[in-house]
Amino acid sequence: MRIISITNQKGGCGKTTTAINLSSALALAGRRTLIIDLDPQAHASFGLGITSQQADKSIYNVLTENDEKRRPLESCIVNVSKKLDIVPSSILLSTLEQELKDKEDAVSKLHNVLVGANLPYDYVIIDCPPSLGFLTFNALRAAALIIVPIDMSAFSLMGVGKLLGMLELINLKIGHVPRVKALATLFDKRTKYSQTMFDEIKMFFRDQMLDSVIRMNVALKKAVPAGVSVMQFEPYSTGASDYGALAQEVLRIEGDSEFEKAMAEVSAETQAPAPIPSVPSVPSVPAAPAISTGEATFAIDAPGANEVYVVGDFNNWQVGSDGRLSKSESGRWEKRLGLSSGKYSYKFVVDGQWILDTNNAEKEQNSFGTFNSVLKV
Repeated sequence: MRIISITNQKGGCGKTTTAINLSSALALAGRRTLIIDLDPQAHASFGLGITSQQADKSIYNVLTENDEKRRPLESCIVNVSKKLDIVPSSILLSTLEQELKDKEDAVSKLHNVLVGANLPYDYVIIDCPPSLGFLTFNALRAAALIIVPIDMSAFSLMGVGKLLGMLELINLKIGHVPRVKALATLFDKRTKYSQTMFDEIKMFFRDQMLDSVIRMNVALKKAVPAGVSVMQFEPYSTGASDYGALAQEVLRIEGDSEFEKAMAEVSAETQAPAPIPSVPSVPSVPAAPAISTGEATFAIDAPGANEVYVVGDFNNWQVGSDGRLSKSESGRWEKRLGLSSGKYSYKFVVDGQWILDTNNAEKEQNSFGTFNSVLKV
């Protein structure tokens, strides 16, 4: 059983459209597929014609710890079409984080449910909410593959750095390493702007980009109120063709005996998050950190940042007071640490975003498939 999460914190990028139509295309290709609607807005449920169901049979009832409301996963599955089922959403999902906040391993709740269930599916597709909160963390934890739909807009890459940072945090905390693939959506071949944005996105993701491209097509919009996938609504449309091609690409990945390794590693460029006004690029200065006998000074220019930490081998990659940098009037953050001789991997955490030390050209690939800065004392 392959578990794929469809996520992007930006709304309007085709996330739910992708979840619905990829699932439907996989089902039409003969694969038993289950959609889990993990968005409290329940758009995937609506888009597949689930406008009413028993109030106590949703993904909320599967994940809750409330004995009166909890239901087994199997009892909450609704058939959509041949080989395609869904576990609908509920507005109560928005209360789940508060409900589970004191529960150990709460962020692995969905993962544990799926591992514990004996499901007869080839694929489980999880439609995430447009945020990087508790529910999305659960979906990322459960998935082996993450598909990030990215539309052709100026905001398309905003937040991608945070998503990659969350994935790396999952790896550091629990050793789970999902792979990431970007999917170009809402592509309009008639406009030069769309092509320009596509080129920028492809340059950003490089080998992490899926070959399939989802073009703008009115049939995709018309299928939603009809409560069916575009394959059922207009099977010869551009939208149906594009999602059919995406399903075939996913099937080719599955057929590869190296499935878990087939996803190309995140390139060095993906380590720098999308530009953020409050954290400008670091100006060119001599290589950092500065090293003297038995200690190193870590420094970064980020005048708009609220807090900056350095994390690495020397503090078990933990964000804490021992790694907090101090800010000078010029906006430069610094931290001096006593270090014994050896090689250390590290990163800066600027307002929650994990980034490389752009003053230090030395870096190496880590087990997550991304890069760490490297310091030799």
